[in-house]
Amino acid sequence: MIETIKSVLIGLTKEFGPEETSSALAYGLSLAQQAGAHATVQAASVKLDLSSAGISKVVSGLVREENQRLHALAEAAARSAQGDASAAGIAWSTAAPHLSYPQLLAVFKALARLHDLTVVDAEPEALALDRGLIDALLMDSGRPLLVVPPGQDVFRARRIILAWDGSGRAARAAADALPFLRAAETVEVVAVMGEKELPTTVTDADIAPHLTRHGVKVTVQTLPALESDVAETLRNHATLTHADMIVMGGYVHSRLRELVFGGVTSSLLKQSPVALFLSY
Repeated sequence: MIETIKSVLIGLTKEFGPEETSSALAYGLSLAQQAGAHATVQAASVKLDLSSAGISKVVSGLVREENQRLHALAEAAARSAQGDASAAGIAWSTAAPHLSYPQLLAVFKALARLHDLTVVDAEPEALALDRGLIDALLMDSGRPLLVVPPGQDVFRARRIILAWDGSGRAARAAADALPFLRAAETVEVVAVMGEKELPTTVTDADIAPHLTRHGVKVTVQTLPALESDVAETLRNHATLTHADMIVMGGYVHSRLRELVFGGVTSSLLKQSPVALFLSY
């Protein structure tokens, strides 16, 4: 049983057609079922809003039709989520807001603050609208975020990797993830050496006793960075050890710096073999 997780927000913003499914929805409902938590499904669509000045009636009509199509897809996703949640015996609530992008971000951040965590689908493109939502939720909601890659349809957290670099954000992630860490069969604290100098004040060996006091079954592993690439090292290790989840602090470097030069968070958001639990 996953203790203290009582409310899960599942964010759906992609245009899922009749033949497409959301990994975040299936994963989030599976998590809510295993935790005995309430699931809130927010199936949102972005409203296209063009100034009427200088726009022909034809263009205005096309925009109106596209907004109707997007809203209808979101409403269908919400109805499907209701059926899935009811079939699984999960307490649920759903909504299908049709909002401008700034309004959508504001609504999601406000809702996230009222839930224990938010579950969303992964978005590999750094400049996509859905990546903007991921970044906004991570940095501004004050709550942890679970980013689910395609194909991860069932919540599992038997084997968890805690990516440790001694930073405050890594410590925040470890604290936020304690319900999952305590329930896991094994938690591997992984420090990757070689890409940057890690702080010596709080090492991977130091964090292990703290987690043990919280009932976490923990081991410690220090790995050399593969070709100076921390993200690739974590991806490779997660695959080799059959991990179910990576827990890490998000954007230790600034988001702008990671966008320009790359970074661990950006790289793992682009491609991860397992669900990412992120705190900021």
